[in-house]
Amino acid sequence: MRAFLAIELTNYLKTSINETQQTLRESESARIKYVENENLHLTLKFFGDINERKQKQISRIINQTIDTYNPYTLKLAKIGTFPNNKRPRVIWTGAKDKNKNTINIMKELDDSFNTIGFEKERNITPHITIGRVKKIKDNNKLTKTLNQLKNNYHGKMEVSKICLKSSQLTPNGPIYKTEEEFNL
Repeated sequence: MRAFLAIELTNYLKTSINETQQTLRESESARIKYVENENLHLTLKFFGDINERKQKQISRIINQTIDTYNPYTLKLAKIGTFPNNKRPRVIWTGAKDKNKNTINIMKELDDSFNTIGFEKERNITPHITIGRVKKIKDNNKLTKTLNQLKNNYHGKMEVSKICLKSSQLTPNGPIYKTEEEFNL
């Protein structure tokens, strides 16, 4: 199965992100493939294709790692791009929490997953992808819109679980399914 580890977002946050997506749509400055509402999430780790044995190893590591964490508040704010605003390919909103729990969980899990054969992440930047830029029609207008949105505040939520999800690729986009939930 093609798998990843994620924090699911509340409907309130998804609605707020949808408003940002709508502002970008209305600018008509680029052709962007927006992440569908039901697929908005914060990826903690992408695994790719895994078998049942690897899934059990992943689950064991998750349980051991998150055992030391309690539920916490996550804020979604700011709009950014990868690699940069002059040549955006991915548009995202940032995710932060006061005690850096998200980054700490991501780093700890990444180190542990590396011991079972997964490559370590180069840069750990907690974010939610909201769209992928396919073609820029008006770079100045897109940059202006992104600058207007850069300090957007989407809201906050309590993080009390993380989910191991499977991803089935289809011509209409991915279909995600929760395989396991792990409570903090």
